[in-house]
Amino acid sequence: MAEPEDRVSVSVDAAGLHDAAAFVAGFAARHRLDEVERARLLILVEELLTNLLKYGYAAEAARGRAEIALRREGDRVVLEFADDGRPFDPVAAPPPDLDLPLDERPVGGLGLHLVRSLVEEARYERVGARNRTTLLRRLGAPPR
Repeated sequence: MAEPEDRVSVSVDAAGLHDAAAFVAGFAARHRLDEVERARLLILVEELLTNLLKYGYAAEAARGRAEIALRREGDRVVLEFADDGRPFDPVAAPPPDLDLPLDERPVGGLGLHLVRSLVEEARYERVGARNRTTLLRRLGAPPR
């Protein structure tokens, strides 16, 4: 049975990263998640928010807000991340070629690769002018 959802709206800036980290810490404490799970949830949220901050808006555009929701469903945590940035499907982004020598690899892509390695399911949809990414993480599952 799903428990009530925790939600927060954060600014897409350094203060928002801080607020998101506090939100994750509070959720983890309320649901008695261990330190490893708290850290993994924080990675998921920070990677999505950091990508939005870096790439989600035109250079001259004002940064918006992101809504983050977390809920526990038995042995899983569901993370919903909605934002007003440019359309971007993090699920469809190609995986990085980790076999290339480090100096030949293109910049970027490792954060999304890390996100996908920590979840068992990822979905994306564009609803109106908003991106909505949903991630499902099985508690205790090691990275893939």
